[in-house]
Amino acid sequence: MSNREYPYCFIKLGKLYYVYHSYKDVKKKEVCRYEFTNDEPFAFPIPAGSIAKLMADECGGHIVVKNATFNDYIRQGE
Repeated sequence: MSNREYPYCFIKLGKLYYVYHSYKDVKKKEVCRYEFTNDEPFAFPIPAGSIAKLMADECGGHIVVKNATFNDYIRQGE
């Protein structure tokens, strides 16, 4: 199992990779904030699937699919 590879995604916007987002209510309007990095090792991995597509659509980015062993995937998210 430790050598089996699993797909995961990064969200990429130009040369930047998604790291984090948060939501805040400002005057009864929900506002979202996104953080990006230009250094792939700091990008946040997202499980492959519909949530990645929703997030990419919301921030205007596109999905980059990667494959890694489970342990490598966990290390990427730390």
